[in-house]
This record gives sequence, structure tokens and C-alpha cells, in this order.
Amino acid sequence: MIIDSHVHIWLRDHLPDPMVRAYLEPLRALKDLFDMELDVENVWPDYGVDVSKVLEMMAAGPVDRAVVLPIDYNIVEKARIDIEDYNAWVFEEAAAYRDKVIPFVGVDPQRGDRAIGIMERFVKRYDALGVKVYPATGWYPNEERIRKFWTSANDLGLIAVTHAGAAWGPLDDRYTRPSFYDDVLQRYPDLKVMIAHLGGKYRQETYELCAKHANCYTDISALQGWLPSDPDTCLSRLREVAEKVPDRASFGTDFPLFDLSYASSMWLSFVKDRPWADEDVKAKVLGGNMQRLLGL
Repeated sequence: MIIDSHVHIWLRDHLPDPMVRAYLEPLRALKDLFDMELDVENVWPDYGVDVSKVLEMMAAGPVDRAVVLPIDYNIVEKARIDIEDYNAWVFEEAAAYRDKVIPFVGVDPQRGDRAIGIMERFVKRYDALGVKVYPATGWYPNEERIRKFWTSANDLGLIAVTHAGAAWGPLDDRYTRPSFYDDVLQRYPDLKVMIAHLGGKYRQETYELCAKHANCYTDISALQGWLPSDPDTCLSRLREVAEKVPDRASFGTDFPLFDLSYASSMWLSFVKDRPWADEDVKAKVLGGNMQRLLGL
């Protein structure tokens, strides 16, 4: 089974304008390179990705299951649609395809009791399996004010997926170091925490946390950012995965954020075909580890 552990869907009004501008930043380079008639200063009114696009990506892979991660940016910049309505849209989009598409809740812990209430409602109504959080909106995972959120996520049996590494626009990556999860992982040994993107520029911290805590996991989404220009660096990162976290890392694409330059199906083929690990390790990363984590 091949599982993409990290994909996104949204409609234009789910995202604040500054976030859309950040996502469209790669178009600046293409505009200059190809002399495209594109005004990237204006926010596209129709920039969005629904579940049909995820299903197309999965068919092209092929990918058997995909985990959809909504993101709550609205503490930093308010979107046109409330975060709870965004989450409801995600779960309703996925409802007819739950054998393929697995939605998580996306909510900012800074919302306090409301964040906890959202998690509880989506577990009760939709049997949500996890929650996506994004510390770059302005919070440290080991803050006392966030502890109640972790207690609730732990009590609900949720998997917590966290962004780590670089952040752009109005977001701040000083909050995104994996090491800030050391206290959380120790305090809640039953809470499974997945540090996305190998931790990005802090990947050594991710490896250290995985060695120290049995409840620490990671994914390889966004590694394809090195491709197609620098496959050697990408292979080097994958070989680190095989050496350091073969039982904790899961395949991910961060779809659709990299598809403009490198299709998700090409990234899957790269991971499947390139010589970075034996077939047993590849099978774990491509689906086995996430299948175990999700209890599938």
C-alpha cells in the first residue's frame, strides 16, 4: 500500500490573501523565465484545489491513500471563511472517498478552548484521526498556554502533524524547530507527533527526537523541492532517512505546492526507483509506517 501522508485541499476563500501570495511566489521565477503575462501582485480569485484534484494525483501515482491536512492561518491573517467551516468542507469533500482520502482536522492551538472544541466535534462527527498544526503562526509547542491543547489531542487519540522548518510571508519560522517538541513528546508518550518535511533545515533535531522518543515520526514531503535540479542532495536526504529513521518516516508530497515544478507522480517514481534504500525500507516509507500509524 502506498500512502501519501501530506496533501492539502482548499478553496480560495479558505486562505488569507498573504498566504495565497506566498504560495504563488514560484510563479515569479516562471514569469521572468518565460515572459508569462501574469500579474502575481494580484491575488488569483480562483486559486483552489478540491478533492477531485487529489484523486487525479493519486491515480497518476498510483497512490492508494492520501491524508488531507487543512491549515489554520487565520490567527495571523483572517480568511473570508471561518476555520471551522473550512474543516467541515474538507471532511464533506472526503466523505464519499474515505476508502482513499483521510482528512485530519486543521486548527491553531492559540484558539484555546475553541480549538479543543473543534477537535472534539470533528472526532465525534467524522471520526477524525489526526490534527494538523502550524507553529509559524506564532506559538512554541512547549509553551504552557498550549499544554491543554496537547492534553486534549492526546485524550482524543489523535495523531498530531506539525509543520517544521522554513516559513514565508507573515509567518515566522523561529517557532518551527523540532526540538520544541521534546517536552511534548516526553509529557505525552501516547501522543503520536509527526514532524513534517523531516524538520526542514532542522532535520538533525528531528533525527535526535526520533531516536529519543518512540512516539516521534516524520515525513519526507517537500524534499522534492531539490528536484529536478539537484537529485544528489535529494538522494542524500533519503539515505539519511534509511539510516536514521526507517521505521518513523512516511512518504508525502505536500500536494499541490510542488506540482508546478515537479509533479507528485514524478516524486513518487523517484522515491520508488532511485537507489537510496533496500526494498523493505522503501516499502515502510512508502506506506507501511503510515499504515501502522493510522491503524489501517
